[in-house]
Amino acid sequence: MASRRIWRSGGDGGFAAVLAERGVRTLALDFRGHGESGVPAARGGRWSFDDLARDDLPALCRAARERWPRDKLTLVGHSLGGQVALVAVATGQADADAIAVMATNVWLPGEEPNPFLRARKAAVVHAMSAVTKVAGYFPARRLNVGSDDEAALYMNGWASNWHRDRWLNDDRSVDYFAAMSELRVPILAMASLGDRFLCTPQAAFRFIRRAERTSVRFELIRRADDGTDPPPDHMQIVTTARAASSWRDVATFCLG
Repeated sequence: MASRRIWRSGGDGGFAAVLAERGVRTLALDFRGHGESGVPAARGGRWSFDDLARDDLPALCRAARERWPRDKLTLVGHSLGGQVALVAVATGQADADAIAVMATNVWLPGEEPNPFLRARKAAVVHAMSAVTKVAGYFPARRLNVGSDDEAALYMNGWASNWHRDRWLNDDRSVDYFAAMSELRVPILAMASLGDRFLCTPQAAFRFIRRAERTSVRFELIRRADDGTDPPPDHMQIVTTARAASSWRDVATFCLG
């Protein structure tokens, strides 16, 4: 429910500027229906998770390869973007040399061992599904929970996976966890102690360990760079300079 603008927020050019300062050339992507890409959900835009993994992210990879054919290509994704990056590479639809994911997990009952958080997530899934059914899309902007609305097709797939307690593609022919287990590219995963609901560190670790056949480095953000509490939350991990030291770690990973 955000656009590529998150990568330039936080002052002084944000995350993207920190990467650039360290010699990492970047392309930032608006998934379809977000930012300046395609028809938004409120005007009839339709897309599913599979559209993002099958078409949008691979197109970004091709564009990067065409511009810089001799360079290492690292995908950097936050939350949903991290999911899409892992799935697109794991299923052979996108070509990348490494993946960095931040605040990334999947909401499924079986992936949330905390009964309080599991019940809270179930309530959120139910409420968001109800709003989507009434509105015909999920009005994130109107509800002030994101800058970009989501298509009903995407939301319905998200809710269906929750109810089935499985992470599957649209036609249920691909188990994404099984695909993740076959990944061979190195992965950097980050989570913050300040992310207490959307992607707790425990959920992030439980999720990324599914990539069991490749090198995975898990980094826990314990405090903000300015020493203030609490640590960065789910969005602040990429949108505020309070997490800039972690951005520098991503740059080092990209160049490694």
